[in-house]
Amino acid sequence: MVLKSINTLEFNKILTKVASFATSSTAKSSILSIHPFSDIEIVNRLLNEVEEADHAIYEYSVNPSFGFDDVSQIVKKAEIMSTLTFSELLKISALLRCSANIKKTIAKLNNTDHPLLLAHAREIYIDNELQEEIDRSIKGEDEMSDDASSELRGIRQKIRRENDNIKTRLYNFVSSSTYSKYLQDNIVTIRSDRYVIPIKAEFRSAIPGLIHDQSASGATVYIEPMAIVEMNNNLKSLMLDEAREIERILRLLTVMVSNKCDSISANLDKLSYLDEIFAKAKYASSIRAVKPRINNQGITEIEKGRHPLIADDKVVPTSIGVGRNFDMLFITGPNTGGKTVSLKLAGLLSIMGASGLFLPAREADICIYDEIYCDIGDEQSIEQNLSTFSSHIANIVKITENVVANSLVLLDELGAGTDPAEGAALAVAIADFLRTVGCKAIITTHYNELKEYAFVNERVQNASMEFDPVTYNPTYKLTIGSPGVSNAIMIAKKLGLNSKIIDAAQNGISQEKHQFENVLNALELARKSAAEKEEEISRLLAEARVTSKKAEAERDKLFAQREKLNENVKKETKRMVDEAMEEANEIIANMKALLDEPTEADLFKARALRKSLTKYVVNEENEFNEFDAVIESEPIIEGDMVVIKSLKTEGRVVSISYAKDTAEVSFGVLKSIFKIGDLLKVNKEGKTSTNTKEAHATSAFRNDSFTPELNLVGQRVFEAESKLSDFIDKATIAGVNQITIIHGYGTGRLRDAVRRFLKGHAAILSLRSGEYNEGGGGVTIAALKR
Repeated sequence: MVLKSINTLEFNKILTKVASFATSSTAKSSILSIHPFSDIEIVNRLLNEVEEADHAIYEYSVNPSFGFDDVSQIVKKAEIMSTLTFSELLKISALLRCSANIKKTIAKLNNTDHPLLLAHAREIYIDNELQEEIDRSIKGEDEMSDDASSELRGIRQKIRRENDNIKTRLYNFVSSSTYSKYLQDNIVTIRSDRYVIPIKAEFRSAIPGLIHDQSASGATVYIEPMAIVEMNNNLKSLMLDEAREIERILRLLTVMVSNKCDSISANLDKLSYLDEIFAKAKYASSIRAVKPRINNQGITEIEKGRHPLIADDKVVPTSIGVGRNFDMLFITGPNTGGKTVSLKLAGLLSIMGASGLFLPAREADICIYDEIYCDIGDEQSIEQNLSTFSSHIANIVKITENVVANSLVLLDELGAGTDPAEGAALAVAIADFLRTVGCKAIITTHYNELKEYAFVNERVQNASMEFDPVTYNPTYKLTIGSPGVSNAIMIAKKLGLNSKIIDAAQNGISQEKHQFENVLNALELARKSAAEKEEEISRLLAEARVTSKKAEAERDKLFAQREKLNENVKKETKRMVDEAMEEANEIIANMKALLDEPTEADLFKARALRKSLTKYVVNEENEFNEFDAVIESEPIIEGDMVVIKSLKTEGRVVSISYAKDTAEVSFGVLKSIFKIGDLLKVNKEGKTSTNTKEAHATSAFRNDSFTPELNLVGQRVFEAESKLSDFIDKATIAGVNQITIIHGYGTGRLRDAVRRFLKGHAAILSLRSGEYNEGGGGVTIAALKR
């Protein structure tokens, strides 16, 4: 893609922002060199990688740490067997450790949602042996560990012993009364890696030895007594042995790194690439960006796009596009109204999408163009246009020489900067040439000739930047399908230009132009009226959808409550049957024992036991005797009183769906849907007291064992809210008027959360703190709606 277009659209500033989210220097450098791709498969893969990273960070809380250094030069040094330093080896170890940690972190993700990230992670090279060897051998950037080798440990032990011996001898000197008068200080120090003592200059010949240094004033000389010269020589020799052993170990570690250079370099590239992916995801989140849909059909559509370089509190979302219903778009409107921003937005977001970046928009379709051409001036910024006619034409010459059908052309103020008549004619000719080529183009203009061109040619559309018709201030909103007016005279009048000049300017405009402007104004008023009505309809539809969803949620909640009740009934029935079976089996066993050798008394007992079994016999005919007489033969219709067999409860049929073979039944304060086969019709004589029956239906759902008191002390807020919701549902079904919530005093956080939850619950009528004898401020009393 033409570098000038990328720079004009300020894509480099976007890359700088993305790079700020990367951790490693290699990833930052790589991000700054990102460019658009022309291969749709590559672009989709890049976007999918960012999407997976976004899911990993914000849904799975997986955020790898990319704290490693650029070791590319260190690897090159190892390849030629140049001995690596402590610091360089530690950087290699840090990279290997980081590799293992990142591989382990990404491995936590599931393959279904993150196949690309997991594929990258599988390619990461792990070398625990080399990492552990470096960590064992090197303690810091200038120190090798004694554990690096047994030889090094032995040499250092000798050095420590020799040091101790030398210090002992020298301390004999400085603590001796014989030599104390010669000493400047009673200390032992080091000069040129040899132990010395400070002697007054006038007594330098009093202690035989070698002079290694003297003070700046010349008053003190540092002498190595002859008695320890040989010992210092031995120490020096041991230190040279130590240096040689350290060098040997460093060369050995260098060889180990050299053998793994290719794998380490591949790891550096892989980790840098993963850092880049996660940086893109973090940037996308920071600007509330979405994944664009990529195509090669020439369609670019951006809905509610926000220019990423304009502050959030100032940017106005803009919807713009070409390629679906039209290939060329003319944007008109007053100066400083946002035409250039819209133009740049379309180009910048197209480049970002083709580069594998998410876009700051509600949604977006982006075409992968062969080239994006821009003419927005040599020094064009969002606020002002500083280009000249000649620079415009020079750019357009290059564009017309290279443009193809799969190009996007962005032209700002086409034909401006010269005689208006010639400029308009030139602008129309250039637009017609681009339309003939078949490319996609977005052009800003003030020329009415281009507005008229859009009316008479296919796949060409007008758009305008809205302005306030009262204040003539721009609103920065782009309207597709409506040509705009420049309003230059009205703006000049608003800014205080002399009224005589304004009148003269208006008189100088042709009648045809006046008529044309009036038509445009009338069209704009009609469009705004239609847009307001459409907005109102959309609002009403949205409210209807919300209401519908709430109703569905309430229905689902009732279904769940019914299923829960059914399940409880089943469990209780099973328990009762199990107990009855156990008792019945015991009775039968007793009867058998009595009948083995029956006496008159035994027979009497057996008859009594047999009679006790009758309570376990279910009389299906009398199962619903507690209700009015049932007529099974008559069809059920709306308004009938019925018995719900599964719940043994009476209710009234509200509506019937014969297609689904279901009926909606009202029982008490509840409504639910049941299969018609689960319903039995109550005869007409039994419908005398609807209120009594509905009260009976309600009582069937009341749980006599329900206690209207809930203790939440010690619970976390989210746990308390879950238990409180279930408790209120049970209280509603049980038909209680008041519930007591015990939350304690504590910090007050749980109490506030409970009261906030109760205030927002539809079943709660009112709430208050407990009285002194009810628990005081440690409890909340809530009244339920009836």
